[in-house]
Amino acid sequence: MRRDAAALTDGSRLEAEVVVVGAGPLGIATTLELANRGHQVLLIESGHAAFDPRTQRLSDADSRGEDAYHARRDVSIRRQVGGTSALWGGRCVPFDPVDFEPRPTVPERLWPIGYDELEKHLGRACGWAVCGDPVFNAREIPSLAGRDMTPGLPDGDVRTTDLERWALPTRFGSEYGEALDLHPNVDLVTGLTCTEIVCAPDGASVDHLELRSLGGLRATATGRRYVIATGGLEATRLLLASTAVHADGIGNHSGHLGRWYMAHIEARVAEVEFSAPPEQTIYAHERDPQGVYVRRRFSFDQDLLRGEAQPNAVAWIVNPELGDASHGSGILSGVYLTLRSPLGTYLLAEAIRQAHIKTSRPTRVRDHLRNILRDLGPAARFAVTFTYERFLRRGRKAPGFFVRSASNTYPLHYHGEHLPHWESRVFLSEERDELGMRRLCTDMHVGDEDVAAVRRALDRIDRHLREHGAGRIRYLSEDVEAGVRAYLQGIAGFHQTGTTRMSAHPDDGVVDPNLAVHGVPDLHVAATSVFPTSSQANPTLTGLAFAVRLADHLDDALRPAEPVTAVPAG
Repeated sequence: MRRDAAALTDGSRLEAEVVVVGAGPLGIATTLELANRGHQVLLIESGHAAFDPRTQRLSDADSRGEDAYHARRDVSIRRQVGGTSALWGGRCVPFDPVDFEPRPTVPERLWPIGYDELEKHLGRACGWAVCGDPVFNAREIPSLAGRDMTPGLPDGDVRTTDLERWALPTRFGSEYGEALDLHPNVDLVTGLTCTEIVCAPDGASVDHLELRSLGGLRATATGRRYVIATGGLEATRLLLASTAVHADGIGNHSGHLGRWYMAHIEARVAEVEFSAPPEQTIYAHERDPQGVYVRRRFSFDQDLLRGEAQPNAVAWIVNPELGDASHGSGILSGVYLTLRSPLGTYLLAEAIRQAHIKTSRPTRVRDHLRNILRDLGPAARFAVTFTYERFLRRGRKAPGFFVRSASNTYPLHYHGEHLPHWESRVFLSEERDELGMRRLCTDMHVGDEDVAAVRRALDRIDRHLREHGAGRIRYLSEDVEAGVRAYLQGIAGFHQTGTTRMSAHPDDGVVDPNLAVHGVPDLHVAATSVFPTSSQANPTLTGLAFAVRLADHLDDALRPAEPVTAVPAG
């Protein structure tokens, strides 16, 4: 059942066995997993089915806060049924075994669980994301196994057979909207924001949740278990703001709440030149037997990362900068002008659109028009074909496009682990939103080691290519580190990890291995902010795996104990 807060009366008291706050991917998966097992679930969502600018402004940062690296909240957070899945491209990649282990770059054992806990839930996570089977290496897919990214380049310390998978892209609000509406065990209330978690006087359990609407309505919610699934930043904000019993915020018993804020280190500071003829290089997406789009990337052997001070990282081929008309491609120029036009805002999520039209050089429209006229036939064919594959075709849509390079040279996008830093944090300001909640400030710290790791990773890829006569890496400027920091400006914060970190002991984090806040066992956090390290991977798929794992745990905890039949003596 779905209803809007406007249908409630002021002072309403909502009850359910489990109360889930936040109808993003993790909140929806947790809700339906529990509902399908017979549990009554109240799902509270601040937004509505469609985007609402007024509701979205509740997530705005403090207007006085300055964080050079952090993206705007309106493009990195979405208050809406389906959450930030309304903004993502659909890339699905799991964390790696090495992410869960001590190693030279992260010598402490930060994760209280092992990779096996992720692996056993990956299949169900892929099911929720609709990205096919949990197979992430081309050698395990017979139709793809017989080819290398480029001829004569085997896997070694550097690998080119590891895959990313792409969802439909799956918009969780539309994909699971009917299930939420019709499920007899689900009560979805939209337009209602949780403004505080109120604990019992002893602080060891949740008494109720305080809820408010922009229309002025106040309500409360109670349950046997509570799950905060409002996204990494908003989950942290809610815990920090809940000070009625815990003066420093719920879960801040050891000072870790809001600390260790990680995203990813990204850069485009180099290009790869392959030695083979261009037509022999796999530069674009492939499809597995189920029709799921997959893509190869440069990655690093797990044993290498266990032995050397190299953060986990990957790199993948991208198109040349669309806005730089010197690429000479009518296709690229046509895409650039389209995305710059008013039509572009309807074609892509704003953050992805901005990334595509971002340019490091001045550009003139006439130069792009000249490219299109010179390349009119191929540009026109591309426009028709890609429009169909991306927007009109039923089922899976093409996640992107690539233009073959006549010189077999492509820019590389580096996507690497952001190492944990205590000084990288989020905190509450004194500025308040329309509902009276204190706004969040971010202070994203990027250390010298984070930046230096980019050159080391690309140098290793270069050595691997040269050793096998397969190509080489060329840097775009001599000052690689400055290029990394320049690229990072304003693009961090889409992948929000670390600020409610998971730990075995209360002194070391915010939540326990079952995602319950230390000391408050009926309060759980289902958000990527619980991850103690950030990996090379986008966190959504791993987050879904932990959401279904949490649903298993709650199902076990909520089920009555099996009756014990007394056996007569003798």
